[in-house]
Amino acid sequence: MPHDDKKPLEVIYNSVCPVCDAGICRFKKKVNPDHGHYVWLDINTAPYRLSEYGISIDDVRLKLHAIDREGNLRVGMEAVTAIFSETPNYRWLAFLARVPLLKQIASQLYNATAFMLYRWNTSKGRW
Repeated sequence: MPHDDKKPLEVIYNSVCPVCDAGICRFKKKVNPDHGHYVWLDINTAPYRLSEYGISIDDVRLKLHAIDREGNLRVGMEAVTAIFSETPNYRWLAFLARVPLLKQIASQLYNATAFMLYRWNTSKGRW
């Protein structure tokens, strides 16, 4: 493994949601695990870790969370943008997601989709 002083991006996700799990699996396939720039934290295998970040399991069931390289908590579309920034062939999406009008639209779409997925998963008895 090459030496790199960069802190890893910590992605906090919920694998019980099939849509969320599929999205995270897609990102995991796109990144080079030898670089060690990511920590993938599934709340279902390590829920005790959430207290380290001051978030609840329901917070992550509702929206994706990430701790960026500077230690800032990113939630929802900001977490997705953080992943885009670190993922080869997705960096251009991170750029677009930071353009003010596109950022607002993407955040609203993400929030609406996240809420619908949360309700759908709840209705299916996944939590």
